[in-house]
Amino acid sequence: MLKRYLNETSGQFAIMFSVATTALLIGAAVAVDISGVQKNKARLQVLTDIAVLAAAAERTDNKGELKKIAKAAIDANNATGLKVKIKVSKTDNTIIVEGNSEYRTQMMGLIGVKKLSLDSVSVSPISYDSPLNIALVLDTTQSMSGANMEALKSASEILLDVFDDDDDDDGPNDVQIGVVPYSNYVNIGMSNRYKPWMDVPEDGTSYGTETCYMTRDLISQDCTSSTYTDTCYNDSGPYSCTKTSWTCTNKVYGPEYEKCNTPSSTKTWRGCVGSRDNPHHKAPNYSGRKFPGIVNVWCGSEILDLTSNLDAVEAKINSLNANGYTYIPAGLAWGWRMLDPDLPLGGLTNAEPDRKRALILMTDGANTVRLSAPNHYTDAAKVYSDSTNDLTEELCTAIKSAGIEIYSVAYKLGSGDPDATQMIKDCATSPSHTFNADNQDELEAAFEDIGRSLFEVRLSR
Repeated sequence: MLKRYLNETSGQFAIMFSVATTALLIGAAVAVDISGVQKNKARLQVLTDIAVLAAAAERTDNKGELKKIAKAAIDANNATGLKVKIKVSKTDNTIIVEGNSEYRTQMMGLIGVKKLSLDSVSVSPISYDSPLNIALVLDTTQSMSGANMEALKSASEILLDVFDDDDDDDGPNDVQIGVVPYSNYVNIGMSNRYKPWMDVPEDGTSYGTETCYMTRDLISQDCTSSTYTDTCYNDSGPYSCTKTSWTCTNKVYGPEYEKCNTPSSTKTWRGCVGSRDNPHHKAPNYSGRKFPGIVNVWCGSEILDLTSNLDAVEAKINSLNANGYTYIPAGLAWGWRMLDPDLPLGGLTNAEPDRKRALILMTDGANTVRLSAPNHYTDAAKVYSDSTNDLTEELCTAIKSAGIEIYSVAYKLGSGDPDATQMIKDCATSPSHTFNADNQDELEAAFEDIGRSLFEVRLSR
């Protein structure tokens, strides 16, 4: 084309070449500026989204204060220095932030377009529109003793602080939290002994028929001991341990005499509740099937039912102590019952259609207990772990199907038990609802993130 242009003498081709070149330059200029407009418009939308969430979370009716909060949020996140003007408005239930910015063109100025106006709109419901019930299902087994329990208490305090900072006056039941400590069993509380949905034997001692027999007392013996290494089990799993074996000889006995014995059996109920027969152990409500009280066992701290008194929640968590083995289904089942509107616990606010329900499951280990209804027997070697894990998964699925969000936190599980880690992860409502914490800092961060997620307002536009 250029050669023809140089040889062309009529001038017609020169005019055509000039027009075509101008069009190409204009097109290139427009393309450059369109790309810039798109980038800046996306930045503007992100900034107004951040602004509306910050404003909605503050729960104030003062428009001046809302605008101040929105502007501060934009300034804190405006890394590119985009110049933004905002307008903040409020309806009964929503906050609206409208943003405007100007894009100074780089090339389109050649054709007289010096700047372009950019607009964005972000809308969020005010956060107190969604009342909330939370069941904290917390592992209080032996492996949680010492520093682990202190880490749990610290993390829980951070979670509660998220809601304690909320000073709105929407009513005493806006946020209710309950605590379900669990190990082998859940402690439903001595005060529930005579509730119609409980079946608890009376405390007391019964005596059998006296029997007599001839025996002799051991007077002396020569004993030697030896030690050996063996595999032992506790709630954390197998570990190497040293045991002692005794061999005794030269035993000397006294004279024979008659000894009589009256057998006795003592029953003491401490609040522990077992499991109903299949399939009722997988259901939250009473439905005429009583819950069995288990005697002569310990099961840790009593549950705290849903309450808006966060000081009581904190006091309950601070009183927790570690003992026993891990039976996650017990914690899940009673966490579900705490969030169900029917008996046994019958929290009527759980029936409110606009009330959000959430269960936070925390554990530091795999299941080490098996079910043999109504009892939960120790299974430290995890011989029956497959069936217990299957039950855990069934409960997780059923709870989520009931409209309850599940957040799961695996603490110090690491890579030692990948099946347990995956089970806890799958229990959560979504990948964003599950956390894996390897130390206290990560546990505290997980609980804070969960609190913020539950408290956090949502973008509706």
